[in-house]
Amino acid sequence: MTHRCRWPLCTAVVGDNLWGCKAHWRALPSDVRSWIGRTYRFGMDRGEHPTPGYLRAHRAAIEFARAVVAAENRENFDGPD
Repeated sequence: MTHRCRWPLCTAVVGDNLWGCKAHWRALPSDVRSWIGRTYRFGMDRGEHPTPGYLRAHRAAIEFARAVVAAENRENFDGPD
């Protein structure tokens, strides 16, 4: 099974056992990547319920990604100084 990369606006398709595409996975802070890795449990990608810790880590990753995308959009909208 596959899903879209969880980074906002990314259309890359990745395996269910991956959070996102390689570029966006590497864009996450290392502590967030570690947190996701520590809380991921085998089988969650097959529909087993995620742990509360994984859900918190996932939300932190999404919040980070949204902040990065929002900052990039502001930068592009404002233009160079």
